[in-house]
Amino acid sequence: MEHNLLKECVSALKVLRARKHEELDASVTAELDDVIFRLERCLESTNEEVLVEVELRARALESISKCLNTATNLAEIVRQFFGTQ
Repeated sequence: MEHNLLKECVSALKVLRARKHEELDASVTAELDDVIFRLERCLESTNEEVLVEVELRARALESISKCLNTATNLAEIVRQFFGTQ
């Protein structure tokens, strides 16, 4: 993966964590924190191309999915509670 692209991905994950922190389960936050930490370790490479393990990429995508799922579930609960369509 390109070093600059990985740097942007890490920044986006940090923004996601910051914006959704209050809505996320502690286990989801912990998983996201670990993924960010491991991706930041990959950024320590000075090469233009950085090796990011497939397993770590999958964990990052899964963490994003969990964040989006939590937000969707919360929106559904609010709709049901307030009876809005």
